[in-house]
Amino acid sequence: MLQNIKINQISENEIWVGKNKLSLINDNIIYVVSVGEQTSQMAIAHKSVCLNFSSKINGKTNYLIDLNKCGKNSPEARKIWIELSSHKNTHKVATFGLNPVARVIASFVIGVYNQNNMRFFKTKEKGLKYLSEKNNIEAPKVLNNNY
Repeated sequence: MLQNIKINQISENEIWVGKNKLSLINDNIIYVVSVGEQTSQMAIAHKSVCLNFSSKINGKTNYLIDLNKCGKNSPEARKIWIELSSHKNTHKVATFGLNPVARVIASFVIGVYNQNNMRFFKTKEKGLKYLSEKNNIEAPKVLNNNY
């Protein structure tokens, strides 16, 4: 069943896709606040907005994704997230959130799809720190109590 996704441009650097907020911050970071169920249609709209933001960035794009209010992701949506994280313009992806759904989503995507550029953190601040690092060596791939 197709759903009608409302896209609302707030400013040049902020667009809402349904209840999800996407913002271009710190020159090269697309900050996504994911809210509720993520369908394939929602993911397609996200990808379009993200690629548009990415085209404004000089160099590679980093993603900071807040999963605290995220709901279930459809299998098709998960495939689209992987396409986006594997895109030639994507450098690193930091996801964060404390709720159990966020942890399950992150561990599934990172583990099953072996995403070397994606990490999960408990807080936004730790995710931002990872994105600002010059290398990926210090950020652990597995979920643990330190992140």
